[in-house]
Amino acid sequence: MRFSTAELAVQLGGELVGPDVTVNGASIDSRITRPGQLFIPIVAERDGHDFLPAARAAGAAAYLTTRPPDGGTAIVVADTRQALRTVGAVARARLRGEVIGITGSVGKTTTKDLVAGCLAPRFNIAASERSLNNELGVPLTLSNAPEDAQWVVLEMGARGIGHIRELVELTHPGSAS
Repeated sequence: MRFSTAELAVQLGGELVGPDVTVNGASIDSRITRPGQLFIPIVAERDGHDFLPAARAAGAAAYLTTRPPDGGTAIVVADTRQALRTVGAVARARLRGEVIGITGSVGKTTTKDLVAGCLAPRFNIAASERSLNNELGVPLTLSNAPEDAQWVVLEMGARGIGHIRELVELTHPGSAS
């Protein structure tokens, strides 16, 4: 999914610092960031901001930050985790194809892979990578889906009460947007 950083800054309620550039998809892991992506540093056990130089070296076209920007194109936001969800929601709103959400206690990844495998020969699809099925992985899948995807197959996991509901509210499975 392609986004202009000026558009994202407005959607995120953030401040664009640097030139307006187009990003194609998003990443939260500097080790697998592809050229042109938006890097979104997540603060968890480790602070993703510490990996901004590596993400930029890998070719990230822009990045989100809660810190003062340090070169390049940045969007300053209050919370990068919430911003990732919003980027996913913006991507979902652009998708014209159908979304399939796969949930359950066991077998989600296998079922997701089987459904995606059945659809792929006839349709342009996107699907969750590996088992990226939580509040980080699902918006990343949406953000990295091709704009012309006819089907998006999402694995949705829960670590607690209400997690599936939150993912369903983000993704609106079963309907084109």
